Amino acid sequence: MNIGRGHFLLQNVMPYLIGHLLFYDFVFIFTIMRWFKFSHVPLTGLFVACFFSASVAWAGPAVAAKLDSPSSSKSYKMEKIVFSDKLIRSAAPDGISKIRSSNDAEVYSAGERYFPVMLVETADFKALDSAFIARMFNEEGFKENGVYGSIRDYFIESSGGKFKPTFDIYPIKLPKNFSEYNSDSKFILPSIDIMVERSDFKARASKYEKVIPFVILHPTSKEQASKFNSNFFNHMFNLKNSAGKVYSKNGYSFNNYAFVSQKAENKPNATSTKDVAMLGAFIHEFSHVIGLSDLYSADANGYATIGPLPYDVMALGLRNGNGGYPPTFSAFEREAMGWLKPTEIANNDSVYELKNLSKMQAYAVSNPNNRNEYFIIEYRPAVGFDSKIGSSSYSGKQGKNGVLIWYIDYDARAFASNDPNRNQSHQRVEVRTVLTKNQESFTDFEFVNNVDKSSINGIFNLVFDGNDRVCFTVNRSKTLDKCPENEAESSSSAVEPHSSSSFAQSSATVSSSSVEFPKSSSSSSGSQLLVQNVAPKVQMRLSHGTLEVHVPVAGQKTLRFYDVLGNVIRAVSFEKQFVSIDISGQNRSAFVMLDVSGKRLLAKQVKFR
Repeated sequence: MNIGRGHFLLQNVMPYLIGHLLFYDFVFIFTIMRWFKFSHVPLTGLFVACFFSASVAWAGPAVAAKLDSPSSSKSYKMEKIVFSDKLIRSAAPDGISKIRSSNDAEVYSAGERYFPVMLVETADFKALDSAFIARMFNEEGFKENGVYGSIRDYFIESSGGKFKPTFDIYPIKLPKNFSEYNSDSKFILPSIDIMVERSDFKARASKYEKVIPFVILHPTSKEQASKFNSNFFNHMFNLKNSAGKVYSKNGYSFNNYAFVSQKAENKPNATSTKDVAMLGAFIHEFSHVIGLSDLYSADANGYATIGPLPYDVMALGLRNGNGGYPPTFSAFEREAMGWLKPTEIANNDSVYELKNLSKMQAYAVSNPNNRNEYFIIEYRPAVGFDSKIGSSSYSGKQGKNGVLIWYIDYDARAFASNDPNRNQSHQRVEVRTVLTKNQESFTDFEFVNNVDKSSINGIFNLVFDGNDRVCFTVNRSKTLDKCPENEAESSSSAVEPHSSSSFAQSSATVSSSSVEFPKSSSSSSGSQLLVQNVAPKVQMRLSHGTLEVHVPVAGQKTLRFYDVLGNVIRAVSFEKQFVSIDISGQNRSAFVMLDVSGKRLLAKQVKFR
C-alpha cells in the first residue's frame, strides 16, 4: 500500500519506542486530579492519557485544561506521558521515515480488520451490558446517549472507507476485587487467560493480527481506578514493557493495547449504559494503538491550552458534543495513516474546488526547501462527527466549522516524544485560521525552516457551495463569485482512488448532479442525451436500452460501472471513438467512470430505473 508521506509513527517510531521502552528512561507527566472552582456550574474532569509504563520518572509541569468562559466551572489536571530525547535517540534509527516519504509496509489500519475487546468485571465492580458495548463499538448509525455514531462508524468516516474495524466484545469476569489487580500486567494477563479459553474467541482468532492488538475495558471510572493505582488512567501501551514480554497463551500472542474505563467520569459504580464513558475517550486511545500522537500540550501555567484543541480527537476534541461527537481525523492524520494524499497547489491561474473532507480531498502548500513543513487546506462543514466543533465541554474557547488552514512542521523525534506541540511559540500541528465566509482570504503562508517564499501568494475569493464543496483562487486579481459547473473532474480538484474499494467515496463527489437512465421498455422511443460538451466533448446518450458513448480523442478508453460499495460491476474497453453498450435490464445505482489512456475524463453518478 502506498502511504503518501508515510506512517510516521506506525512504521518507524512506534515499533522502536514500544520495543525499547523497558530499557530506557523517559519523562512522564503525571498528575493527581486537582480542582479549582471558578463558578457554580459543575464540569467533570478531563482525561487524555496515552502511552504508559511501569517505570516512570517525575517531570513537570502537569498538564491541565483551562476553562476560559465565565460559564465554565473548573480547571483540571490531566495525565500525559512525554518520552525523553535520550529514549528517542536510543530507540529510533537514523534515516527515520518522513511524513512525506513512501512506505509500502502492511499495517493494521487499512481494510477489514478485527480487534478483541475485553469487557472486564471484578468481584466488586460490575461490567456494563455487553450487547450495548458491542453496539456502541460496531453498530452502523448508533445514536444512543447523544453520540453521532459508533466507533466503527468513526473510523470508516475518517478513512473514507479504507479502514473498517470490527471490535469483538468478550465479557470477562475476574474473581477478585479490583484492588487485587493493581498493575497493568496483573489486570490484563488473567483477563487474556480467560478470553483465549472462550470458544467464540477461538472461532474468530484467525481474523486477528499475528501479534494481536487489543482493547481492555476496566469496570469502573478512571478516578476510582486511580485510587488503586495512580497509573490507571486511560492509556495506550504494550505488554512487552508492562508485563516484560509479548504475552503468549495457547498459541496466541498479544502486545499493544488500549486501557480504558468503561464508566463515565465520577460514575464508578454505574450499572446503567447511560453512564458509559465518552465515545471520544475510546476513539482517542484506540487511535494511539493505530499510531497517532497526542497533539495537546501545556502552557506556562500547566493548562492544556496548546494545540488544535477542539479540532482534533488527539487534542481535546474528544470532548466535543459532551464526548459524543469527536472530530474526524484531520487531513494530516489521514495522510499519516495512508488514507489520503493532499494535492499540492501549483497553478496560479486555476479555480480550485475543495470538497468536504469526508470525500478524502485536501490541498497542500509546501516549503520549497523543506517538504516536511507545509500547510494543509481542508473543508469541514458542520456535519456528522464534525458538527460539534463549536460545542465542546472542555472549555469556553470553541472552534468553528469552515475551511481549516493547518500548519505542519513534521519532525520525527518531536512526534516520537508524544508532545510535538510542547513549544508554545512554535506549534508543529496548528490550526492557523478557519475561513467561514464568502470572499475571505488567507495570505500567511510563511515558513521557518530553510526559509523561502511560498509558491502561491494566498487563497482568495473563497466561495462556499453548501456542505459539498468550496471554491477559491490563488490569484488575487482573478474574480470568482460562484463555483463553476464541474461535469468532468480535473487533476487540480480530484484525488485519484487507489483501488476500486475506495471509488464509491471519491467518485460520488465529482458532480452534485446525477444521471438517470430510464429503464428500457418496448414503448420507449427516441433517445436521451446524458452528457455533452465535457472536454474533450464527450457525449453519452441512452437510446432504447443502449448506452452510446462518443469520445473524440485517440487512445485506449475504458468505461467502468461501480456499485455503491465500490465494486466493479462492469468494464468495457475500446479503441475507437464510439461504442454502444447494452444496459437493458439494469436496475440498480452505479457510478460510471471514463478513462482515456489512464486519465480520467468523466465520473458520474448513475441511476438505472
